[in-house]
Amino acid sequence: MKNKNDFGLIFWIHLILIVLVYTSPFLFNWRLMILFVFLYYLQIIIFNGCILTEKQFGKREYMTFYHYYFTKLGLKINKRFLYYLMRWIMPLIILSVSLVLRLLNYNPLIL
Repeated sequence: MKNKNDFGLIFWIHLILIVLVYTSPFLFNWRLMILFVFLYYLQIIIFNGCILTEKQFGKREYMTFYHYYFTKLGLKINKRFLYYLMRWIMPLIILSVSLVLRLLNYNPLIL
């Protein structure tokens, strides 16, 4: 039986945005990256979470896109750890990569 969370429109939007986020240090100027991370944290504060995750899975404690699909793949990952890693640490890592690329005089592909 197919779950409504699996591979629907919200899944594909979510996946495309995730891929864009992970490639963003190579695509966008470091100043834009600071703005993106700020807007992401603003979303977390205002909506108490990711809008797409809530739309896809409903209001569940410590739910992330990653945990849901890693679990479906049979991987056992601590839900709370993954939640904090993806919500608070990963944006800072992505921003740090962007800043390091700036120091290395890397020119982003788009802006």
